[in-house]
Amino acid sequence: MAAQCALHPSLEIPVKVSPPSSPVLLLPSIKWRTLVSSSTVKYFENIRKMTSTRNSNDRHVREFSSVPDMGVLDNVSVVLHSMDLSDTEECSETYALILQNCRKFDKAELGFQIHAHMIVSGVELCAFLGSQLLEFYCKLGRTDDARRLFDKMWERNVFSWTSLIGLYCRLGDYEETIRLFYLMIDEGIQPDHYIFPKVFKACSELKNYQVGKDVYDHMLRIGFQGNPFVIKSLLDMLIKCGKLDLARRLFNEMEFKDVVMWNMMISGYASKGDFKQALKCFEEMKLAGVKPDRVTWNSIIAGYAQNGQFEEASNCFSEMQALEDFKPNVVSWTALIAGNEQNGCSSQALHVFRQMVVEGVKPNSITIASVVSACTNLLLLRHGKEIHGYCIKREELDSDVLVGNSLVDLYTKCQALEVASRIFKRIKQKDLISWNVMLAGYALRGCHEEAVQLLSEMELQGVEPDIVTWNGLVTGYTQYGDGRIALQFFHKMYNTGVEPDTITVSGALAACGQVKDFNLGKEIHGFVIRNHIEMSTGVGSALISMYSGCGLLELACSVFNQLTERDVVIWNSIITACAQAGQGVTALNMLREMQFNNVKPNMVTIVSALPACSRLAALQQGREIHQFIIRHELDRSNFIWNALIDMYGRCGSIRKARKIFDIMPRKDLVSWNTMIAGYGMHGFGVDAVNLFHCLRATGLTPNHYTFTNLLSACSHSGLIDEGFQYFEMMKSEYAIDPAVEQYACMVDLMARAGQFDETMKFIKEMPVEPNAAVWGSLLGACRIHCNPELAEYAAGYLFELEPQNSGNYILLANIYSAAGRWEDAARIRRLMKERGVTKPPGCSWIEVKRRVHSFIVGDTSHPLMDAISAKMESLYSEIKEIGYVPDTNFVLQDVEEDEKEYSLCEHSEKLAIAFGLISTLPGTPLRIIKNLRVCGDCHSATKFISKVTDREIIMRDSYRFHHFVNGMCSCGDYW
Repeated sequence: MAAQCALHPSLEIPVKVSPPSSPVLLLPSIKWRTLVSSSTVKYFENIRKMTSTRNSNDRHVREFSSVPDMGVLDNVSVVLHSMDLSDTEECSETYALILQNCRKFDKAELGFQIHAHMIVSGVELCAFLGSQLLEFYCKLGRTDDARRLFDKMWERNVFSWTSLIGLYCRLGDYEETIRLFYLMIDEGIQPDHYIFPKVFKACSELKNYQVGKDVYDHMLRIGFQGNPFVIKSLLDMLIKCGKLDLARRLFNEMEFKDVVMWNMMISGYASKGDFKQALKCFEEMKLAGVKPDRVTWNSIIAGYAQNGQFEEASNCFSEMQALEDFKPNVVSWTALIAGNEQNGCSSQALHVFRQMVVEGVKPNSITIASVVSACTNLLLLRHGKEIHGYCIKREELDSDVLVGNSLVDLYTKCQALEVASRIFKRIKQKDLISWNVMLAGYALRGCHEEAVQLLSEMELQGVEPDIVTWNGLVTGYTQYGDGRIALQFFHKMYNTGVEPDTITVSGALAACGQVKDFNLGKEIHGFVIRNHIEMSTGVGSALISMYSGCGLLELACSVFNQLTERDVVIWNSIITACAQAGQGVTALNMLREMQFNNVKPNMVTIVSALPACSRLAALQQGREIHQFIIRHELDRSNFIWNALIDMYGRCGSIRKARKIFDIMPRKDLVSWNTMIAGYGMHGFGVDAVNLFHCLRATGLTPNHYTFTNLLSACSHSGLIDEGFQYFEMMKSEYAIDPAVEQYACMVDLMARAGQFDETMKFIKEMPVEPNAAVWGSLLGACRIHCNPELAEYAAGYLFELEPQNSGNYILLANIYSAAGRWEDAARIRRLMKERGVTKPPGCSWIEVKRRVHSFIVGDTSHPLMDAISAKMESLYSEIKEIGYVPDTNFVLQDVEEDEKEYSLCEHSEKLAIAFGLISTLPGTPLRIIKNLRVCGDCHSATKFISKVTDREIIMRDSYRFHHFVNGMCSCGDYW
């Protein structure tokens, strides 16, 4: 049978059966039966024999109560022998006193024996003795035994209920704590000031304000005012349930407020993110004359640190250090460390940790986890290993799950998966975070089989994957660049019925962009719209990236324009999309608009914008971005430094690139590779070789990219012997098997030197299949040495490998034209037309006064075209006077010579040069970019123009840089 609880109608309570008329002896539990059936039975049989012949005088009992507590337990047999079993009151008091001392001195076995003696002796459990026995089992944490005893008690008072409710509350079973409270009320037992704090604690831990309010209302109905301890627990419940307004009202009504209550209010406001109110409460506390204790200071320090107010936090910390009553403890130090780490100041977190160690304060698991996370953020594997070693020496830290999870995260993100896996396996009590961190680590490193196996093992062990698990897999593989695997896990998650959140959607959209799955991306976009998912930072930027990744920049811009709120992440996405789509001008315009909208660029913005400057040779805008980096101290990452080196190098300012390289605080291999590549593009092969020797002296190990850049530099500068030396060095000293990229560089090196027999022999002996880069290098060399026969051979392979690459057709047609084979050149043009191959128009860019101007061959749309044409005519007259002769071999059409010469004047690079000359002050260097390879006539004309105008002209074509100074080119006519 069950009845409905009057206090809480939703709770059904078993109806209590009335006690029988005759006394009932409690049957012992299994544990007790074991005790009674063994040596304990013999022991108590002897006691019974003694009690049957003992003197009825109770002198021993009186003496028993006056001896010290441990003396009581030492003389149990004497006391029991002296007891008068017929005197119920005496027996109850004696047994109760013994049980109290068993609790006090943790004599569990003796307590069991006493209970067995009570059973054997037939002692009736009255309310008093029953509650004492129940308290004994509750204090020992014997939940099952205590509950069996409680359920068999026919008379239960408030003390019995207090013991059992306290037991469940201590064990963290807060739902049962509340249930027992309602059962007690239904039995008509009135709670006291020991019960209410336990119930309020259960409500606070469960964040169940409604039940807490019911309990409080009941307290008021029975007229129970409560003591300070009850009021304090009620205040704690209101704070933890998020009812800070009610908590403040109760707090204000209190007559007496000690430091603990003030701390509760301060930490309550701080935990809810209302640090302003926490500080106000702190000031009120001091005005009220209540002296802050260590808990108060720690709450304020933690609040400042978590809000990024590190100067204020440090001031409080220093003020605390000056106190005489107490000094900063591990909690104080940890608050500073964790606050710095959580706010992106990982270096400062490590600095504070070093100070903490110097002060001799031992870190706890939270300290270590925060410090390891700081090392992870900075990818400081060596420092992380040192901290790991410290944890091993302190076994309690090495086995801590929080520390273990942070170490697994460190090693996975620092590409030490084997170590991470070993640590993961050693975590004894893995929580869901442990599995999630390891799975995300595998995803970030692209380990598909390991991730699948671990996911299966996780499910076999009964650990259910949550949304964080799937997000780690989807976003991890997306960040690794494997969108296909990321989408596989996305589908698997969807099939398990887990509803995706914004992080999942963002990761899946990025994966669609990587694999160019426009249809799935469009479906996910529809899901976002149907489910009214907020297209804020994550989803909005992912949609922009997805559409731009699928080559649909217009749709990406459409999504951007529809967003009402655009933070720095959204702006970064659209700037990156425009830059990657080759829309450098639009990307830089977006950067300016971003700043007009008062959105401050961050490191990602800079890394996205600098390549746009590089593609357009927009040196002035690149310099302005560099100044912005310096002003806002964004130059703490190697990503920024390397991007600056690349930008200056690609904008033609190779000396400035080297200055940036030299002042870098910490050069990584990417820095060296970027600088070597820059020298190679500019034709400064000797500088590239010298820099490579400096790299070797640092102890860094060159990789494939290093040797590709180095061999390319040797090729551009005709350093044949050096090229062969480094090609062999790859294999002999660094055990790097040359890839097709390095073979292509060697083909380019030999063929440019005119060593065609050696080149063909080298190609035939290559262990890898020649690709388009190999045959393209050979074809380009045939143009330099005018070798149409070998050019035909190379072009045959290129037409198969790259049938739509117009550059190969044009280059072969140029070689035929240069050799006077006009019919063959016409045949190649017909072949292009038959195959639908279109030649992109020659286009050149020049930056003048922070604006990029573009020119297309034959285009007359520029507003200054008349002035440009006039300047071009005067230039032609001047350069012809000093020896320039138009090279009409670079005109593919078989037309009259004067028409060919006129056609040459319309080339885009010549128009850009003429515009630069009329738009800049004398002596200003001109920087031109062309989308195709510069033709021989333009190369020759630019040399003469640099002489007659006394200008440095830096031109970057699709292949390399040319520095024209005083009639000479840095390539030495070797390009």
